[in-house]
Amino acid sequence: MNKYDKFFHNLCKENYKQIFKYILVMIHDKSVAEDIVQEVFLIAYEKRTVIFSYENKRAFLYKVSKNLTNEYIRKNQKCKIVELNENNIVDEEDLCDLICHKEDEKIDEQKYIADVINELPEDKKELYHLYYIDKVPMKNIAKELNLNEATLRMRFVRLRKDIKNKVKNIKFQNI
Repeated sequence: MNKYDKFFHNLCKENYKQIFKYILVMIHDKSVAEDIVQEVFLIAYEKRTVIFSYENKRAFLYKVSKNLTNEYIRKNQKCKIVELNENNIVDEEDLCDLICHKEDEKIDEQKYIADVINELPEDKKELYHLYYIDKVPMKNIAKELNLNEATLRMRFVRLRKDIKNKVKNIKFQNI
């Protein structure tokens, strides 16, 4: 065994666990981390005569580890490809209405509807009646009130928040 082989043997012995842990933290997969560590030390073995003269030999190992790990991550990033067709394209309005209705299902307002509606300011009562009672689409309400649809959606978010808070307060008072 020559001096370079002894050097490499000591380099492995002293750094293998730390390099493995370093890679494992980035990859979160033990078997992949082991493969990359093997590759790191294979490169180190091939360049052992050059590394021997380096002042900071460990830095070389970490640099190679980082580069190989980043290369692995780049190659294995999972991209979900969705084939577009008429069935999975959703209209923005429909999606907004769907989200609004899902949120509304969480509100148990039926128990306290009269009390809650009476506590709302007039502008919010009007919004509530147009959308929830008269079932007017948001797009039409926005036109009728001369508002931007995004502004109207935000008003409905605030309306639902107010209703939830009022329901909680009424519920709390009845306990």
